[in-house]
Amino acid sequence: MKKTLAFFAVLAVMASCSNDSGSADSSMKILARGIYNPNAANRNANGVALNSDVVLSSFKINLKEIEFEFAEGYDDDNENGDDDSYDDDGFYNGDDEFELNGPFELDLLNQNAVVTTVTIPNGTYEEVEFKLHRNTNSSSPMFNKSIEITGTINGTPFVFWHNIDEDFEIDYEDANQNLVVSNNSYDIVFNFDLNQVLSMVDLSSAVDGDGDGLIEIGPNDTDGNQALANQIANSIEDSCDLDD
Repeated sequence: MKKTLAFFAVLAVMASCSNDSGSADSSMKILARGIYNPNAANRNANGVALNSDVVLSSFKINLKEIEFEFAEGYDDDNENGDDDSYDDDGFYNGDDEFELNGPFELDLLNQNAVVTTVTIPNGTYEEVEFKLHRNTNSSSPMFNKSIEITGTINGTPFVFWHNIDEDFEIDYEDANQNLVVSNNSYDIVFNFDLNQVLSMVDLSSAVDGDGDGLIEIGPNDTDGNQALANQIANSIEDSCDLDD
């Protein structure tokens, strides 16, 4: 079952330059940014103080794939007809999509993080889907992780990581709000609300069980924070609304 993101928002900005009006494609720069306000993150939905001694320095995720799904019934009238790799019948529908294959390693606290720059088919898109997946590159610091958060808890360094696999989607339920791409250069920005995730879990309860000066929070950490690691992972999942 896919999850519709409550803590993702998407903003498409059309750049000043235009492509050749005869082209079937547009240029798109995809960026990802984290919305993080330490003061806001210190309180949950009921206003109870949380994580007042927690400071984040990085919030990394690994995306296996990004998919743009064409709107139902959009007419494929470009010069390629029905020979496009992303279209099987000349008309776009829920089964037709434009895929970007990763992996994409992102630090959401790096406000200038560019996921990729691509040439994307002109068209109307009704859904964008992210595949959060564990990293399979053995030379990467994110190896076997899909999420990694670093920072300090009451001045002590901490690292949280997990290997959850999830498919998240942004679904434009209102057809008037669909993402329309047409012969221009675009910057599309995905904003991740990290405050919402942090408002659902108390990181200050983590302990440095082995006394090595680093608080480790993971599904099999040596500090005894496994339950907290799963709670954090669940808070990310619970930040999303289930979609049939």
